Amino acid sequence: MRHALFACGLMLAAALPAAASAQDTTVLTTSCAEAPTGAGAPAGEPDLAGLWDFHMDVGGIPSFGLLTLGRLDGRYAGTLTPVRTAPVIVRSLTVAGRKVRMVVGSLEGDVAYDATLSGAGDRMCGVVAYHGGRFHPMVAQRRPQRSAAPR
Repeated sequence: MRHALFACGLMLAAALPAAASAQDTTVLTTSCAEAPTGAGAPAGEPDLAGLWDFHMDVGGIPSFGLLTLGRLDGRYAGTLTPVRTAPVIVRSLTVAGRKVRMVVGSLEGDVAYDATLSGAGDRMCGVVAYHGGRFHPMVAQRRPQRSAAPR
């Protein structure tokens, strides 16, 4: 049991590297209960480009990783990189109000993530639909965006 807890701690440490200062530190909240849905909502469609940490519960086993999103030709593109496996390509990501749908490719076929975006646009909480009808909860939280240093 101690080995499993130690391994989980190592995975968390790898997925959430220390930031340069305390105000840049990212803490991944693995619960959607704290995700605001209305207050502070930005006007218009939120921009999801950036770095996101994610946590997925795969049958009681935590899976951590990094989601990288950017805009290319007016659409989202990126990669999802779990700590224990190879990166997968984000085939599509659409936003309709506060609903987010992301499809990533895998060797076995596409995997879909349907989530709700927080009011601040910094957290997605939802469910991953895997092959064969398996469903796993997943939370993605945006890392704080660093502004360019004054020159």
